[in-house]
Amino acid sequence: MNIDAFMKKNRKKGIFVIIMISFFFILIIFSRGIEYEFNEEDFLPSNEVVMENERILREYTNEYLVPILVISKEGNVLSKDALLEILHIEKNLYERFGVEPISVADVISLTLLSLSNETDKSYEKRVEIINGLSNEEIIKFINSPFFPSTYLSLLLSTDFNGQAAEACVIKFSLNGSLIKNDAAAMENESIIREIVEKEYEYIEAHVLGARIISEEIIIANNKSISILLPISFLLVILVLTMVHKNIIETFLSLVALGLTIIWIIGLAVLLNYHLNPITTSIPVLLVGLGIDYGIHIKKRINEEGIKGLRSIFPPLVLSATTTSIAFLSNISSSIPVMKEFGILSSFGIFSCFLIMLFFLSYGGKKRERKEGMELLALKIEKAQKGIIAAVVVITFLMLAFSTTIEAEFDMTDFLPEKLDISRNIEYLLNNFKAAEGEKAIIILKENMTEPENLRKLYSIERNIRNDEFVTGEITSILSLMKDYAEKTVYDMRYNESFARLYNVYFDDGMVKNNISWKEIKMLYDTLFSIAPDDIKRVLHPSYEESIIRIATDTGKKEKNIEILYRELKKDLNDSNGIVTGGIISSYVVLKEFRNSQLKSLLITAIISFLILEAVFLWLRKSFTLGILAILPVILSAIWITGSMALLGIPLTVMTITVASLAVGLGIDYSIHITYHFIQHHSIVKTISSTGVALLGSALTTIAAFSLLSFSPLPPLQQFGISIALAITYNFFLCVFVLPAMLNLFPSFE
Repeated sequence: MNIDAFMKKNRKKGIFVIIMISFFFILIIFSRGIEYEFNEEDFLPSNEVVMENERILREYTNEYLVPILVISKEGNVLSKDALLEILHIEKNLYERFGVEPISVADVISLTLLSLSNETDKSYEKRVEIINGLSNEEIIKFINSPFFPSTYLSLLLSTDFNGQAAEACVIKFSLNGSLIKNDAAAMENESIIREIVEKEYEYIEAHVLGARIISEEIIIANNKSISILLPISFLLVILVLTMVHKNIIETFLSLVALGLTIIWIIGLAVLLNYHLNPITTSIPVLLVGLGIDYGIHIKKRINEEGIKGLRSIFPPLVLSATTTSIAFLSNISSSIPVMKEFGILSSFGIFSCFLIMLFFLSYGGKKRERKEGMELLALKIEKAQKGIIAAVVVITFLMLAFSTTIEAEFDMTDFLPEKLDISRNIEYLLNNFKAAEGEKAIIILKENMTEPENLRKLYSIERNIRNDEFVTGEITSILSLMKDYAEKTVYDMRYNESFARLYNVYFDDGMVKNNISWKEIKMLYDTLFSIAPDDIKRVLHPSYEESIIRIATDTGKKEKNIEILYRELKKDLNDSNGIVTGGIISSYVVLKEFRNSQLKSLLITAIISFLILEAVFLWLRKSFTLGILAILPVILSAIWITGSMALLGIPLTVMTITVASLAVGLGIDYSIHITYHFIQHHSIVKTISSTGVALLGSALTTIAAFSLLSFSPLPPLQQFGISIALAITYNFFLCVFVLPAMLNLFPSFE
């Protein structure tokens, strides 16, 4: 049975089934609700190095830090009035949570109280002693030899010159269990915000908690999508009105798009996916992509009657299949959110194709076909060799540029540009030294009560000190025990009873000979009772695992991090361990981005090529035809990668999909052009008969993706610009270059 006969017989039944499925998804959506979530974990690959780093953050971190940025209204947070208002904030936080914050106001007041032998360290006393000083006396004390100045670099903005600083940070830490409980973390951060963000005379204070930031990103994204989606529908209405010139056809196309969006959201809810800034962009994308099917179906039916479905159905099935494959190739990614994006987008493409097919496959009256691109097609035919030569030159240039593209991974990139919280975070990042700085971490999976393993640890540390990009400070169970056993002038860790015990078993940081595992365990037990928070940062409570924290300075350059990573792995020697940490994890993520881009591109290209080869071998017994059909979209992938490098658009969690999507989306145009060329054997007839429909398809797709450039989230902006540019390249290469290539290599005659 031909497709036109099938649709005549079953169209109404198909529409009924579509409506029933839509009601099912609507029921699912309303019964379960839509959940929005934005977690860094969703953007991290399933990689041992990355997962171990995340585990360290959960298991070796005893605090949930909520930074509070304080900016002076008068340009100096070290003035008496500013310090008093900071202490007022801290007092309110302490009374609510029972946890003391840390700020420069505390360092100054507590040091003064200690020097005066005052045992009462209450906030009332801290306020009293600061209140008794003048601004000049505060600055004089800060610059005195009695002041522990090492804390200043972590608490004051980098403009501190010994006299003044524009801003400071209040470090406020809650229980580390909040790391695993987003709802409780959000509740606590909201309370902190209510306490802190009030009107002050001398300062302004901003809470920059992780959950507040995530919530702001989700709210801003949902707000932008709620604006962009209706705009995309309006643009589609304009294009459809120009193409169809029929209100009913335009209306049915919009209904089909609306049902497709319901199906996508329903599937997301059914699969327990949490919507995020990436997956919420899918409806906007499908408005541009899905409408293409309706344009092609109605244009062919209006030209040839209902029997026109016979000629348009095969290329539409091929294009829907290859586009779905392009999106579905993302399931090969180890990044969870990209898998979800691929599954939902692929489902949406095929759903939209089926819905459009049943909704728009009606009518049988032939309409006169209007040729609108004959003149341009004639010029293409005359200049075909010159066009191909120009394409070859451009491709080589773009290939060279594509090798220079950078990769980036930073969750702060998702911060909306115009939000106050974004400006505050940017201020914090640009004006403060990171408390942790660049950190690499080595996890030693060895029983640390064994003396031999402590000797291994000692040897590893010694090797690390000679590594390039290691700046000096190395923290481990060995260095921590030494800190608590050695007394210095301003020592806040020295413990006399622990020092006596330590000196029995250790000599100059190294375990003595003939010491048993029981004695080392006793030493650990003692330190756990004295400083549980400190020891938990470097030693697992089971003593079966420990970590080494290493201060590094690579400038966050990939080549430098690669060298550091290689040297640290070499330092492990025969020990059972893993090199990880923030800086190493970021490097591994960047490598994963590059691998994901290449993997998804290869999967899309190979499967699309095999499908095309199978079809064209069957139709024309031509092997060359499949190669020529896929060549323009491969060129488009090269062009867009080179263009991204030229425009300074890096590979991110969003843009890693651009190359594969350039192939998957562009193959639609290639299929339609090739399919028509083997029917007409003419450049002019092929372009004039198919060019208008493809132009309408391209315009709607470009419009939909271009709308993402107005998103408040920079990664979505870059994604939208890149895909819109890729579609432009695809349209040019497939509609104007591919016919010339097919004409020069007629292997299907």
